[in-house]
Amino acid sequence: MKMTRRRDSELVRVFRYIKPRRTAYLSGLIGCSLADASVPIVMALVLRLVLDAITEGDMKAVVTTGLLFAAIIAVLMAITPAVHYGFAKTVKRTMAELRETVYGHIEKLPVAYYENTHSGDSISRINNDVAVVENVYAGEIRIVLTVVSTGLYSAALMFWPDWRFASAMIALGCLSTYINSRYAGPIRRISEEIQRSAARQLERLGDLVAGTQMVRVYQMFDRMVQKFREENRLWARLSIRRTFMSSMLNGTNYLLLWINNGGAFIVGAIMIFYGEMTLGTLIALILLLEEVTNMFRHSGALWANLQASLAGAARVFELLDREPEPRRYPSPAGEGAAGDPACAIEIRDASFEYGGGERVIDGLNLKVPRGQVVALVGPSGGGKSTVLKLLIGLYPLLRGEILIEGRRLTDMDLEELRSKIAYVSQDAYLFDGTIEENIRYGKPDATFEEIVEAARAAHAHDFILEQPDGYDTVVGERGGRLSGGQKQRIAIARALLKNAPILLVDEATSALDSDSEHAVQQGLRRLMKGKTTIAVAHRPSTIRQADVICVVDKGRIVEQGTHGELLAAGGLYARLHGDRTEHHAV
Repeated sequence: MKMTRRRDSELVRVFRYIKPRRTAYLSGLIGCSLADASVPIVMALVLRLVLDAITEGDMKAVVTTGLLFAAIIAVLMAITPAVHYGFAKTVKRTMAELRETVYGHIEKLPVAYYENTHSGDSISRINNDVAVVENVYAGEIRIVLTVVSTGLYSAALMFWPDWRFASAMIALGCLSTYINSRYAGPIRRISEEIQRSAARQLERLGDLVAGTQMVRVYQMFDRMVQKFREENRLWARLSIRRTFMSSMLNGTNYLLLWINNGGAFIVGAIMIFYGEMTLGTLIALILLLEEVTNMFRHSGALWANLQASLAGAARVFELLDREPEPRRYPSPAGEGAAGDPACAIEIRDASFEYGGGERVIDGLNLKVPRGQVVALVGPSGGGKSTVLKLLIGLYPLLRGEILIEGRRLTDMDLEELRSKIAYVSQDAYLFDGTIEENIRYGKPDATFEEIVEAARAAHAHDFILEQPDGYDTVVGERGGRLSGGQKQRIAIARALLKNAPILLVDEATSALDSDSEHAVQQGLRRLMKGKTTIAVAHRPSTIRQADVICVVDKGRIVEQGTHGELLAAGGLYARLHGDRTEHHAV
């Protein structure tokens, strides 16, 4: 029962998206079904009239029937293309809206979703699974309606010449429907497994493409291929299993078909011999019986196919049912002390964990006056980057509060919060597009002159002009056609163009060589000017620009002061500084 309710819910939800175009869709669906159903019925009736006329030697009736048939065909030729076009247009527009809905929802999901879900799974849902939903609109439902309407019309016409003959044949058809329905559940379950396996194949492919350098460096080809081979063979086994079940179903249907047709010929021949039926009527009844048999035979199979499509719909709706990132995070119980407007950033007794039960931030306190540069240093895994993620609002605090310019973060919309912040990460992410487009993301309505000015300030203008197409140069996926230093300077130009009052920098130069680091540092100095900055830093060149250095360890600030003060204290910072100096990796 639980499975049935879920199916009904999925089918209802699928058709909820067609609701704005319900009239056009239903008109097209009924029109297409009637047009498709009219051909076999007209053929059966025309053959009956022609054969009976020939048997009786009535040539005038033959000519009249031929002209009537030609007129019907002319009408169908004029109507059918328009009906099919209108129906297809309605479905395609609905599918475009559904894809936009899924894409927009994925974009709004919290960061935790992306950290716990492989990108290949999301791609599979928006491509493969959404495409499968189209089969519900344009495939199964339309075919079911066509087959059922044709079968019902044919059954009604069969009762006209002889109700006994029609009753016997339809009773046999009911048996076919029952047998087909028994296959629907198993085919549905196998189809769900096939959809999941297809998603995992995309995950393996995504790993290979995104990690191609590491695959080569660590000679992982065999392991990557083996993982893909295992998933591909599972998909093949499941597909073959579904094909086997469909083949068994088809075999049973063909047996019932021959029993139906054979019985019809035998009974009809006997009735003709005793003068109870004409040859034309028998041929028409057999043709109509074929449509009735198709209704019974295919209705179960089509229901099974519908379950396969709904398996894809289930994965789409599972994604759409995920809660999006809230507009703002809920306020903690109780009101804290009023914030200081002169303080750009204040973190009070903050605690946070990612979900594994281990506190990454544990009672952290920090105050950053406007215009001050604060460097966060400390051992790896101490929580430095997490502090930046919390300030951007990627996660809610477990306990404590964050204030931005005297206002609690929970009193601000996340959109408003992020408008006040520019962020430069260690791995500068560039989108596939031109250099100009990537810089413009900082301020969509910026003029080209403003973009050039930001690039000059980021020390990126000169190398951009050296590119084949200057600012129109396509950077490739993730900026793969540019060096690390070049990508980082474009990211700095993007942050400069945004001109937000708060700047967060996460180890922006740690992965660069000395020449690139020098150019990026020049851009960063320009970017930090007049802004409140928190920088996660390893290298002395970044740390020395800070007004205050905070040492973060095990989710707390354990030391705080200037470079000289912390060295003199001889604590954790002094030990870290000594280790990094020795390894030239500060």
